[in-house]
Amino acid sequence: MRQLKSYQFFIEIFSEHYTLMRKNKTIIIFFTLLLLMLLTTQIKRMENKQQKVLAFAGKYSDRPVIVVSKKDHLLYYCEKGKIVANDQWQGFTYSFPVKVSLAGKYYRTPEGEMMIDRKNANSRYTLFLGLSLPGAYGIHGASTHLASYLNLMEKTDPNFYFVTRRDDTRGCVAVENRVIKYLFAKVGLNTPVLIIP
Repeated sequence: MRQLKSYQFFIEIFSEHYTLMRKNKTIIIFFTLLLLMLLTTQIKRMENKQQKVLAFAGKYSDRPVIVVSKKDHLLYYCEKGKIVANDQWQGFTYSFPVKVSLAGKYYRTPEGEMMIDRKNANSRYTLFLGLSLPGAYGIHGASTHLASYLNLMEKTDPNFYFVTRRDDTRGCVAVENRVIKYLFAKVGLNTPVLIIP
């Protein structure tokens, strides 16, 4: 009799676990499908963004272009109508898009199509690419007084991030030290720039 009760006990436990497992399977399937839907939406959004970048780059396929996505906090650099990837330059490998920092809380990064209208190697930033807008908007690196520290840190760790950790500009687009050096060397005056929401 005692043995029968222990079997019944195990049968009850098994049936409870089996019921829970069936419920958990349903929950797991539901969340898996939800995750797949979210990933699919994200992939489509990224593809649409990339199509906008490539369309702008194709419009100026005879020269380099820069596209900044404010929503994604990314900067794309394109040459010959294509997004640059795996470009070796001064000991670093450059693949775009790269992270950017934008306007802080009380400022706004402008949007629209513009040009690089000035290059300043002696600004208060490591390097400055001025945008053809009213005001002092541009693409730049960190403050000049941090240049030697940033150079050392980037040699130690090529993935070192300092400038793009948070939005803290007065409307400019800030990039890492190694990225502004690359862009400053690669782009000339009248390089098209597109900043999209």
